[in-house]
Amino acid sequence: MEKVLVLGSINIDFVSFVSRYPQPGETLISNDFGIFQGGKGANQAIALAKLDVPTLMLGKVGKDILSDFALSSLQESGVDITGISKSQKSSTGSASIWVNAQGQNSIVIYPGANGEVDENFIIQHEKFFDDASWLLTQFEIPLKSILLALKFAKKHGLKTLMDPAPVKKINNDDIWGFIDYLLPNEIELKELTNTDNVLKAIRILKSLGVKEVIVKLGKQGAGYEDKGNFNLFPAVPVEQVVDTTGAGDCFIAGFLYGMIQWGDIPRAIKIANLTASYSIQKKGAAISFPNKSEIDWKKLE
Repeated sequence: MEKVLVLGSINIDFVSFVSRYPQPGETLISNDFGIFQGGKGANQAIALAKLDVPTLMLGKVGKDILSDFALSSLQESGVDITGISKSQKSSTGSASIWVNAQGQNSIVIYPGANGEVDENFIIQHEKFFDDASWLLTQFEIPLKSILLALKFAKKHGLKTLMDPAPVKKINNDDIWGFIDYLLPNEIELKELTNTDNVLKAIRILKSLGVKEVIVKLGKQGAGYEDKGNFNLFPAVPVEQVVDTTGAGDCFIAGFLYGMIQWGDIPRAIKIANLTASYSIQKKGAAISFPNKSEIDWKKLE
């Protein structure tokens, strides 16, 4: 199977489960608490590896005790960690997360060592682009590094997939022409294009050079533009939403798995919806992602 390079963040998530979000100055007692593997890059790498996709992670951790947790959880999930290095000055990235009774989350991220994934890091790891077929990345590392990695990907003949999260204003439009598949959610799509109209937003991004835009719409599902129309694929219904943390990362891994296996966008979106439906029924991000063998693939029929 085609190999994926995942360039991105590696965090440890500190998650509090609360009935509601606290008001400023208010102290709440949480119902539960967990420490989980996180970071969009690491999450997506783990989700891919659990789907039996050969996956190599490019990123940085700190020299603290959290780095051991991060590296072991990636390795145990089947991710190749030879592209991960340890910072000598920063701690491992972390995220403080509140999850409310409806399973919605609010997140505060400390970048830590992720901020050191600079252009020199990309240059030092160019050799890993040689035997890969895909590059998957996000916006949790420096933008200059992402642009250089996308250029390397095209130089080495890789297909590229971008998760534009956390969303930020892009001052260099050159980046869009290197992206084959962009997977924003509705909020990110609006931020990137300054329009509420999904079809108009997709056309704006395509006019800038993006090949395909797949829009994640949460409980509504996901869709893309085909022949001037927006094709929506409904989300897979579940009995109870427990925690949506990492669901978008799981969706992206499912979509990429579908593209590797079938090269068909509608089928890949359906697989992504199905894969993500397992994630939202458990607590945590990476720990909630399904193994390929756990998925009821008959639901695609």
